[in-house]
Amino acid sequence: MQNISNECLTSVSKVLDGESVEVYFQPVLSLESKGIIGFEAFSRGVNESGKTIVEPACLFSSSLPPETQLKVETLCVNKILKSFRNIHRKYKKMVLFLNVNSNVYNFPENENQYPFKELESSKFNPSSIAFEFEVSQLEKKIPLSLIGSLQESGYRISLDNTRVSLAGLEVVFKIRPDFIKLDRFFFEGIDKSSHKRNMVKAAALTFEQAGAMPVAKGVETEAEALALAESGFYLQQGFFYTNGGDDESSSTNFGDKVAKLNTDYRNINVVKFDNSRELFAHFHLVLKSVISKLQQEELSGMNDVLKDLVKKERGIVSVFSLDASGKQLSQRFVGKSGDHIGRIVEMSVAGCDHSHEDYFMYLNSGLEKVAGIKEISAFCREDSRYIAGFFYREEGRRGLILVLEYLDKSSKED
Repeated sequence: MQNISNECLTSVSKVLDGESVEVYFQPVLSLESKGIIGFEAFSRGVNESGKTIVEPACLFSSSLPPETQLKVETLCVNKILKSFRNIHRKYKKMVLFLNVNSNVYNFPENENQYPFKELESSKFNPSSIAFEFEVSQLEKKIPLSLIGSLQESGYRISLDNTRVSLAGLEVVFKIRPDFIKLDRFFFEGIDKSSHKRNMVKAAALTFEQAGAMPVAKGVETEAEALALAESGFYLQQGFFYTNGGDDESSSTNFGDKVAKLNTDYRNINVVKFDNSRELFAHFHLVLKSVISKLQQEELSGMNDVLKDLVKKERGIVSVFSLDASGKQLSQRFVGKSGDHIGRIVEMSVAGCDHSHEDYFMYLNSGLEKVAGIKEISAFCREDSRYIAGFFYREEGRRGLILVLEYLDKSSKED
């Protein structure tokens, strides 16, 4: 019981004796569906007039006696569930993000005092409750028995203030939660920095690989909200959505804000789609043109045709040909949009096996042409697109394959 003052202990005791806890809700919304998916609940120790009588750092301090921490946890859970009951009756699919002090359940005497026991008499749909754990607490010790029991009972798990670090990611992949919240310290300035956008996009992809839905927490401006959505964080919460502000848009209500962001995000994607469609149409014609040349050219001249192509077409990342078994026939030529260092690191020479790649598997399934995205290509260090198709020569029984990889300019940061 270190670093805890008598004043803090007295204040906590006053809260427990009077059950003086007020519950506040902050909406968690989806910019894709333009609606609220749930609420995060916050418990605060207050007096009758609503004035804070104990700071959160004291009320939820890990230095409080174990029995006191459990009493605080139980009181807060009960108050939150009582406050959420009316919302749940009206909106059965709305998710309650219920903060959990995992330190409480790491004490041996509290191992069987699981918070979901308080839910058994409340008749909540388990899928509507997301128990939210602080990652910083779990990095020290994960109450695996508690979390496993919650998941087995059908409840959701949310991780709060997740760190994109070795310790944080170990927690993420060990638990595999339903939601992962990224705090603003990680994304602050995202609307002004392509570096931050790339970091946040990488975080979103990592969280999704763990099977979780990424949530941005602490959003304060419209520009941040839009940049986060572009980076993969469609679920958001924060001051921006719960406060009108003092600027000229202060009269804008919650629904209008979300609707405007949804429209702006859609417009950005429409522009990107139009640009991508134009690029695809162009490189589809390029593919047809090169195939026509290769059908007339001797196999010994294949490398010359492809080498000439990357000199003329600026947007090409790389181009190469395969035989019918997926073995590389030609050299892999890297264009002006490609990365020659990447070519050295990831060697791609005649004889390389491409039979595990998507483009080969699709073509080998009976298709004549395929197109797709190559995530983080070593030949351009970012996402690229590809078009691949068969071409046939009179002397060959089976078709050969041409693969053309190009950069989608509209997705590249200036």
